[in-house]
Amino acid sequence: RVLGGMSAASAALFLPRQLFILGLIIVQLCVCLWFLFAAYDIRLYPIRDFGYIIHEFDPWFNYRATEYLAEHGLEKFFKWYDYESWYPLGRPVGTTIYPGMQMTAVAIWEGMKKVPEFTMATPSALLALRPAFNLANSLGFAFVPSVPDVFHYVPMSVNDICCMIPPWFGSIASLFTGLLAYEISRSVNAGLMAVGIMAIIPAHLMRSVGGEFDNEAVAVAAIVCTFWLWLRSVRTPSSWPYGVFAGASYAYAAAAWGGGPIFVLNMVGVHALMLVVLGRFSTGVHKAYTLFWVIGTAGAIQIPVIGWQPIRSLEQLGPALVCLGYQVLCFCDMVRRYKKMDAREFVRFRVQAVGVLIGCVLVVAMLLYPTGYFGPLSSRIRGLFVKHTKTGNPLVDSVAEHQPASAGMYTSYLNLPLDYALLGGIVSCWKRNNGFYFLVLYGFIAQHFAGKMSRLVLICGPIVAVSCAIWCGFLLDQLLEPFLLFLGKKPGYTVEDEEEQPTESDSNGNGTAAKEKAGAKAVAAKGKAKATKDSAKTPPKVAKKSSRKAEARVLEEWEEEERPGGAAHFKKALKNGIKEAIPEDFQQQYSEFRKMFDSTRGMTIRAVVAVAFVMYTLTIGGTIPRIVTFVRHCDNVAQSLSNPQVVYSVRDRTGKTHVIDDYLKGYQWIDQNTPKDARVMAWWDYGYQITGIAKRTSIADGNTWNHEHIATLGRTLTSPEKKAWNVIRHMADYVLVWAGGGGDDLAKSPHLARIGNSVFPDHCGDDDPKCNKFSFYSDNTPTPMMAKSLLYKLVMHGQTGVQVNQALFKEVHTTQNGLMRVFKVMNISEESKAWVKDPKNRVCDAPGSWYCVGQYPPALEQLISKRKNFAQLEDFNKVGQVRSAYSQMIEQERSGKGYSEL
Repeated sequence: RVLGGMSAASAALFLPRQLFILGLIIVQLCVCLWFLFAAYDIRLYPIRDFGYIIHEFDPWFNYRATEYLAEHGLEKFFKWYDYESWYPLGRPVGTTIYPGMQMTAVAIWEGMKKVPEFTMATPSALLALRPAFNLANSLGFAFVPSVPDVFHYVPMSVNDICCMIPPWFGSIASLFTGLLAYEISRSVNAGLMAVGIMAIIPAHLMRSVGGEFDNEAVAVAAIVCTFWLWLRSVRTPSSWPYGVFAGASYAYAAAAWGGGPIFVLNMVGVHALMLVVLGRFSTGVHKAYTLFWVIGTAGAIQIPVIGWQPIRSLEQLGPALVCLGYQVLCFCDMVRRYKKMDAREFVRFRVQAVGVLIGCVLVVAMLLYPTGYFGPLSSRIRGLFVKHTKTGNPLVDSVAEHQPASAGMYTSYLNLPLDYALLGGIVSCWKRNNGFYFLVLYGFIAQHFAGKMSRLVLICGPIVAVSCAIWCGFLLDQLLEPFLLFLGKKPGYTVEDEEEQPTESDSNGNGTAAKEKAGAKAVAAKGKAKATKDSAKTPPKVAKKSSRKAEARVLEEWEEEERPGGAAHFKKALKNGIKEAIPEDFQQQYSEFRKMFDSTRGMTIRAVVAVAFVMYTLTIGGTIPRIVTFVRHCDNVAQSLSNPQVVYSVRDRTGKTHVIDDYLKGYQWIDQNTPKDARVMAWWDYGYQITGIAKRTSIADGNTWNHEHIATLGRTLTSPEKKAWNVIRHMADYVLVWAGGGGDDLAKSPHLARIGNSVFPDHCGDDDPKCNKFSFYSDNTPTPMMAKSLLYKLVMHGQTGVQVNQALFKEVHTTQNGLMRVFKVMNISEESKAWVKDPKNRVCDAPGSWYCVGQYPPALEQLISKRKNFAQLEDFNKVGQVRSAYSQMIEQERSGKGYSEL
């Protein structure tokens, strides 16, 4: 023996082992930084190809809201009633927006303004890396950074920051995914692999490329951060302070994304309930969840669009009830300790307490329900639980991303990691910590919801990345373990271990077994002080014997004490029964095998197998080509997502690339050639771009908060041109349509007619709820109803003999490739325009209030009176209304009856 009780052999290997570990840590750190850069770099294709341009539809509203916040401040932002959208009603933006992303962008903008412009020469240490980066490029490595000679910093504009937030948060989300994987597996290598997979997996790319300034770009990072902090707070009973940060992270996620208050809150709430069922409730878990819910809810209700939903909405009441139940369980534990109850007494007392809680909740619910206190389920949420693909709302059903995900979508957006996700789950079964059960829960919920709504494939990205990474980390740990053992690392299963000798910390990050045992020992000592007389006799750690006698055991990391009468008590009894049923010879053979596995002979065999496995993988195994194919697939998906939609590139037959900017130029033409107070009518898809790029008043947009208003718009556009003009002249100065084939307005027009018919039953008739009268025949000729419609004539004007009445609508602009057409409405009603503009004709919720709703002009009173308030299936929007023919048809389809059987 030498100093510190270390053997001479161990002392000799100590320095090589530490050098090996140091080298391993440096390699892991470098690879992690490379992965984080890859997450950033792969999202920059749109910036490189098209510059700082906002993408798609919704991001234009988000950008416009950010500009308003930057200019007017938070107080005015929350009291912003926008009369340039949803004309003539307007929209209270401050109370209908999730502002977390806008607040983030403005905070970055404000911070960058405080740093003056500067130029700095690149440090020599970074310049020295150039040869290594050049070598990596020559070897075909992807996403290798370049090192400039100088760094030049200039504060960025709000537009540029909005374009860059998705790449920035792509890296942040990847980092938190790695931390989540580590918390579940306790493997550094698994966490590292999770960073790399999440960095490029298409399910994450789909909403986070440069310019895609959409809520999910920020929300995914907040979601994964919240999940990691929650699991960290319930790792051990003493980890509960992390619940404070988990609550704050949840509040940010709720502010950034509409799904935050529902998905994140319910995920954590269900997991907290699961811990009770599994017998893992403790004072630490109680404190963690209570802090999470109280702080998170307190932060969330500050967001006007959320308000008191966490304690009123049916979608969010579950976690609140779990929090209430936690308080009762904590009270029961306090009484148990004070009265020193045995198992039978404690079970009886807790059943009584829970029964009283359930009774009180039912009484309160019965008293509050008639008052309308509880909010309804939205059609989108309900669509996640119904069997069929239709919700009964033709507006919701018309949106492609609300349809179920197909097998091809899973293949494209989850790809190779999905093949190994199940293996990662199986490996995790050996470490059934609190994180493991969260992994299972997350996987089930993500798979179910993505199967109902294709847009939610994005929430599958983190869980698939984590599961696949756990499998990859497991393989890497097994490859490294023999070499660490050769260098003197204490084996994880030895005779000394059976005699209670703690193992050395796992240097390659493979679960930190020694630390967990040490932590369990400390927790056991704490539990001993708190335990009842039944558990007080249990020492903190007792040597495991081969006899069949009952054993005292070390508390697991998540346990605080031996809790008599709890679920863990019954699980322990069941496990002991199973263990007693296993022959003693079999247990002895398993013990001998484990000793041999970590013996010198075992280490030699494992090292040889590890080297052979690496050689097989690098040569004929096919794994490397599959990884290369996956990386190329991700890169191709990133490039395919790089088109900002208002501008995109195409290749002709010769392979030459052309930039098509019809939509951008069309909106810019409106901005430059129409009066500032012009009102532009178009289908709601384009509303955000009209207000964001053209800077003109739109009739409706993607907020889709008012079904009846959108139905009025749909009916108007699909009506005969004279009938449509009689309405439009009171609401708009210009009409904009998308043309040119593909996904233009004619392709969408059956949805417009169907939505209009859901509120105006005389449009297509109750006998035709799908509006088949408004469609194309098999030879692509229009039906009579479509051929007479304004929308058809505007799109097809000047083609195949189709002409719009120039006395009603005058063509003023068609873009270069004919993709956008703008028509001026002739002889508009100046009287109606002035009436809507007059503040006296707005209805305020209180005298002097900022919340004043615009009204339809009197000339449209006859039309508006014909509308029937739309009621979805089971009256989720409005109670007491007759459902539309479309809703009744969908209901009959669900029940297995045809619509004709009504």
